[in-house]
Amino acid sequence: MSSSRPTLCDKKLKSAEIKLLRILHKIDSFKLSNSYTSRLVLPECNGAPISKTFRHNLKFCYLSVAVLTIIFTYWWISPGFASERCALEVPSTSLTLFRPPEDCSMCASVAQVSRLTNLTPEVFERRYAYSPTPVIVTDATQHWRAIKEFNFDFFANFYRNGKMGSKINECFFFAYKSGLLSLGEVFSMDEARANLSGAPWYVGWSTCYDEETRRLRQYYNRPYFLPRTAESDTIDWIFMGGPGQGAHMHVDSVRRVSWQAQVRGRKRWQLAPPPECLYTCRPLTLTVHPGEILVVDTNRWYHMTRVLPGDISITIGAEYD
Repeated sequence: MSSSRPTLCDKKLKSAEIKLLRILHKIDSFKLSNSYTSRLVLPECNGAPISKTFRHNLKFCYLSVAVLTIIFTYWWISPGFASERCALEVPSTSLTLFRPPEDCSMCASVAQVSRLTNLTPEVFERRYAYSPTPVIVTDATQHWRAIKEFNFDFFANFYRNGKMGSKINECFFFAYKSGLLSLGEVFSMDEARANLSGAPWYVGWSTCYDEETRRLRQYYNRPYFLPRTAESDTIDWIFMGGPGQGAHMHVDSVRRVSWQAQVRGRKRWQLAPPPECLYTCRPLTLTVHPGEILVVDTNRWYHMTRVLPGDISITIGAEYD
């Protein structure tokens, strides 16, 4: 696979990202907590005191101004930048700066993640489907062909030889720290690495073609406990990789709550409340075993994952409304 030379657009974006990361690092080095900024003596505005909410979000405001300043500078002022056909990608570390504050009642009473069986759609809808409380359902994949048939070779053959059909969604690929830049590179790995005896790897991707989604869904079903009126997206997510690998701590920006089915291997999830709720809510650690489905609102819970020792980890996920 040939590699193209970095464009002026790429160089300017990289420079902007480096400057932003330096600002974030500098702010972190000050160790300014929300409790500290809330004690700052701030002037009154038109005779009225500055609100407590503003004090707690002061650091958020400073960071937002810094990010917007850098983006504006490189998008509008830099010569030649706007004329190039390129997409502006804000560094992932800065995306959460623009997340609105959460109401901490979302997690204040969540002390653990329950494991449930025989969960009717009615009970699931009433208690869990649209609440921020995570839950693991242990009996929803008993008849899935994926449990027995999904492995690295299955996906390699599927994507090398299968007809994908028409594109119906945007295609997403997450390399994490693998150094692999596409599904083509994933399924072109040497045998040692593919068998997890070479350099470690973990990747994720979305389905984006109609025939691709239809054929894959022959191996797994809509979870029986989902509300009867709930509709699923035409996009599914697949995450695969070896022990010790996984996703860094982050919060998603997807449209809906999702279910995550652990098809192979074991994966440890660490769920953390939003920063503004650190003194109200507690973090959660859980392990999802083969055949279990975790339901969690990844738009509200920060989360990171690690594949535990043993088999390759394969997870299938999807959103529902």
